[in-house]
Amino acid sequence: MSIRTNKSSVYGFIMGMLSSIFGKSKCKPTMADLQRADFKTSTQRIGLRFTEHIRKVFRHRWINKL
Repeated sequence: MSIRTNKSSVYGFIMGMLSSIFGKSKCKPTMADLQRADFKTSTQRIGLRFTEHIRKVFRHRWINKL
């Protein structure tokens, strides 16, 4: 180990400790944030309508995942 690597690791450790003490705390997500991140499951938005034929084809896959 060279002196340069040892110094940088010491400086990195000190800066890590300072940032953990004085760093900002994470705020909890609000209800609006969760609604924006929520995936809408509407198939009509993408132009697909679930007919009975499509339901019959995929029904066994949906049941297996439950």
